Amino acid sequence: MRVTPTMAPPKSLPRARPKAERPPPSEIVPGVFVGGWKDAEHFHGTRICVLDEVPNGELPAEAHVPIYDASKDQPLVANLNRVAKLVETARGKDETVLLFCGHGIRRGSLAGAWYLHRSEGISLDAAYEKVRAARPQIEHVKEWVGDWKILTGS
Repeated sequence: MRVTPTMAPPKSLPRARPKAERPPPSEIVPGVFVGGWKDAEHFHGTRICVLDEVPNGELPAEAHVPIYDASKDQPLVANLNRVAKLVETARGKDETVLLFCGHGIRRGSLAGAWYLHRSEGISLDAAYEKVRAARPQIEHVKEWVGDWKILTGS
């Protein structure tokens, strides 16, 4: 009698992990959101890009307003004021607004905090606390900009 080796049952293939859902843009006050580039691609409302430069390709935004000068390592106050005005105008028309950069961590959160600082008349630190409450992963301007104190004289 010949004995043949038994074949082990085939191992099941590892299950693919479901993709982690990307968190949605964060609403910092009613109708005003902070997020990243991917959020802008699917956002319905006014989208304001605050990146220094736009990567190749189509910009998913109605406006591009750079708010940081890397060569001077400082925010562009006039452009931050322009962004705040654009948000105010859009909200006056009852449009939702997304302030976005690459990931919604630095520039987008600065734009959101600056809007709150100007529109609510609160300190920039208090504005950042409101943004962080909605979007905990942000970085305060003090953490990534060398000459951030230019914002305190405005």
